[in-house]
Amino acid sequence: MDGVLIDSEPIHIDIEKKIFDKLGIAVSAEVHRNYLGVAGDYMYQDLKTRFGLPGSLSELLHSDDAFRCDYFRQLEGLTLNEGVLNFILEIKQAGLKLGVATSSSPALAAILLERCDIFSFFDVVVTTFEAGKSKPFPDVYLLAAQKIGVEPADCIVFEDSPNGLSAARGAGMFTIAVQTSSVDVRDLLAANSLICSFEDTSLLKITRLFSGNHSAELSIK
Repeated sequence: MDGVLIDSEPIHIDIEKKIFDKLGIAVSAEVHRNYLGVAGDYMYQDLKTRFGLPGSLSELLHSDDAFRCDYFRQLEGLTLNEGVLNFILEIKQAGLKLGVATSSSPALAAILLERCDIFSFFDVVVTTFEAGKSKPFPDVYLLAAQKIGVEPADCIVFEDSPNGLSAARGAGMFTIAVQTSSVDVRDLLAANSLICSFEDTSLLKITRLFSGNHSAELSIK
């Protein structure tokens, strides 16, 4: 969801910087990059280990989620990434099942998808909170496949973070990396293929890659 469908990843990064300041900790850019695509429990457990943060993990997660939800409710100009809506419509018109597997909380996922008017397109919205483990573990993708009734090997995943790609590959799914400004493209080379934008692709191109009719070549731009 974040970064792939909605141009929200830079906003999350800014939110986390504000939260780190409130907590009085200095998180380096290198460490911060490790949290891209992961759930809050994964991030805060690591921060507690690094900085000895006071309070329970549950309290930190509750405060974080409340702050993010309030921030995004009030945020103006939240937009879909270019080409996303047309691509979603292609998928739905083809009669394929469509799901979201996200590290955001259930409340925040609903806010973002509803504000961008795409919630109704998805057969399932599954979060790592429900799955029980954060990306890079594959649990959220396996649960999403189970809920839509599709074998993992028959799923195509679009991801924009190394942690997300690790999760999808661990689930045995075909992976398409979506290049964004938040991640160095060299960190996405584990994907089966890479696109710069949904404007640059189509359902036909993706299914050909998936079926093996065309070789999946990575192009770095």
